[in-house]
Amino acid sequence: MKAPITPKSEIRRHYFMNQYVVIAPKRNLRPDSFASASNGHKLETPTSPMIERDPAIAEIKGEGGKWAVKVIPNAFPALTLDNPAAYGQQEIIVETPEHNLEFSELSHDQILRVFKAYGDRIKKLSQLPRIRYVSVFKNDGPEAGASIAHAHSQVMALPLIPPALEVEAEAADQYFDQFASCAYCDLLNWEVKQSVRVIYEDKSVCAVAPYASRFPFEAWILPKRHIGNFTDLSAAELSSIAIILKNLTLKLDSIKISYNFFLQNSLSNHDHHFVLKLEPRPNVWAGLELSTEVILNPVNPEYATLWYKGKIK
Repeated sequence: MKAPITPKSEIRRHYFMNQYVVIAPKRNLRPDSFASASNGHKLETPTSPMIERDPAIAEIKGEGGKWAVKVIPNAFPALTLDNPAAYGQQEIIVETPEHNLEFSELSHDQILRVFKAYGDRIKKLSQLPRIRYVSVFKNDGPEAGASIAHAHSQVMALPLIPPALEVEAEAADQYFDQFASCAYCDLLNWEVKQSVRVIYEDKSVCAVAPYASRFPFEAWILPKRHIGNFTDLSAAELSSIAIILKNLTLKLDSIKISYNFFLQNSLSNHDHHFVLKLEPRPNVWAGLELSTEVILNPVNPEYATLWYKGKIK
């Protein structure tokens, strides 16, 4: 199938924020044009002494009562609970006892165990004094900032509201004041009606390539139910998200594209929609992006949608 190449570049605005992207698709662009020359972050010799030696803060048990997911302290934390000048907590979630596995290679059940660890740590760290936001994220591959070979995610408990999330929350509040509805619920309904950027949909969740994608092959996963926090997702919603996220990351891993994903929860004093954002990192932001925050994306999201669905090779 021929790729849907937009004949001309197009400036697109975020659904409800004052944020702009120039979609500038290159003719005959193929996903493998972005393939990394690196070998990812797997180890040639599968050893991970840190994972084996470090004591666990918490564990999720698997078959036979052995640990399947382990939470350990960050070995080189930027934030610590005993430093008033940089107060906070950093942890590593070890996603599997097995070496040389990518997140996308984990079983569905194992991803659900990882999700349980996410939820448990969000709840636990949110109870610490002075902590105002708990960020859960994954860096996968060298271009995404991965520094440990063993499959892992990270958790950072912050004593502040991240300014970027505050800006987005204020924009969502303004949207609600104007339309009396949730901005994310509305964008999800709009994308389903448009039907050209929906990567996956079932009864519980939907994955879309956002209209004004800032990253090539960017994808957002949203529950259809209006819910603000990852910890409140149902078993069915978590199961669907695990299926979608595994499939999306498998596609990215197939051509060695590094990626980040993160959980974006509603701020505590707001009622906003939870979203998991997957942001691939095949290109480097340059002068335009750094000087203006206007992003140039060479892959239109309609193309990315068809690629994720296997309709473009």
